[in-house]
Amino acid sequence: MSHILHLGHQVTDLAGIEGRISTDAVGFDPDLDVNCIKITTTETAAVPFSAAWGPPTGDVWLGFRYRAPADSGHLIGTDGTFLELYDETNTLIAIVRTERDDEKYHAMAYGDATVDGASSFVAASGQPYWVDVRVAVGADITIDFYVDGVVQSSATAPNTGGKGKPVKCIWKNFGLHDYYSNTTCYYAHIAVLDGVSTIGRRFARRRPDLAATYDAFSGGVDAVKDGDIATRAASDITGQRMSFTLAGPTGPAAASVIAGVHVKQLAQLGAAGPTGIAGFLRIGGVDYDASPGTPSPDMASPVYSTWDVNPADSTPWTTAALPTEVGIVSS
Repeated sequence: MSHILHLGHQVTDLAGIEGRISTDAVGFDPDLDVNCIKITTTETAAVPFSAAWGPPTGDVWLGFRYRAPADSGHLIGTDGTFLELYDETNTLIAIVRTERDDEKYHAMAYGDATVDGASSFVAASGQPYWVDVRVAVGADITIDFYVDGVVQSSATAPNTGGKGKPVKCIWKNFGLHDYYSNTTCYYAHIAVLDGVSTIGRRFARRRPDLAATYDAFSGGVDAVKDGDIATRAASDITGQRMSFTLAGPTGPAAASVIAGVHVKQLAQLGAAGPTGIAGFLRIGGVDYDASPGTPSPDMASPVYSTWDVNPADSTPWTTAALPTEVGIVSS
């Protein structure tokens, strides 16, 4: 079972970012992707976007790259909100907020009472940061806010009311700067993990390129490589396969450990036919299938397949051994 709850910052991954994808080089790491989210707003005009995921079993870890607003004045002009986390009942359980008085980003837990954590983080104008957030929910709600691997603010509140684990994050983008007109911040490389720390983890996004060994899905690879949710590849027979080569960044050259290979699909059940879908890797002429997932019949939903080690020989992944052909199989 994959520990991945969410990966990606594309229009098909998030709600509210249509028209906000940018190739501005300051907004992303080119070792990991080819674009970012660009948010341009005034001090008090919120420009929210959001990610949602299925119910977790462990602590939820959220990681992403954030380039703070470029601001020639005071960095925080009003008490604001950086991000909000909600449970399955759409109840707010934790936030990271900004405070005008100290110009810092604070973790805040929303349990039986609201508990505001002290903070040591002031965002420098136009500076990129790696942000990680851990939310643990049980008898208490705890939120830890990290920047560049160092905890900056924490808060814990009792939870006798039984609020649940987070399944949605809203990046509110309200009150992040104090500037007389619009200014811009950037987000990229968003990951949400179940019970696994995001600190120091980087995910390189590779995309379908050319049809490879299998091409049995109607629509073919062109239907899944265009980034348009309206164009889809389809299978009406169990056991059909489609595979493709990959394009895009291959990750940092200096990466010392490759923790896993993941295949992400956006899939939807049809009225009849196969009831599951799985990713597979093709290595040395052999197919290595993941366990199938069951997509929603109502909408396109993510299905993740994960290989922690090379399935060909059960050894840790190396750059040389990374698969050059991946695919999907109906089940």
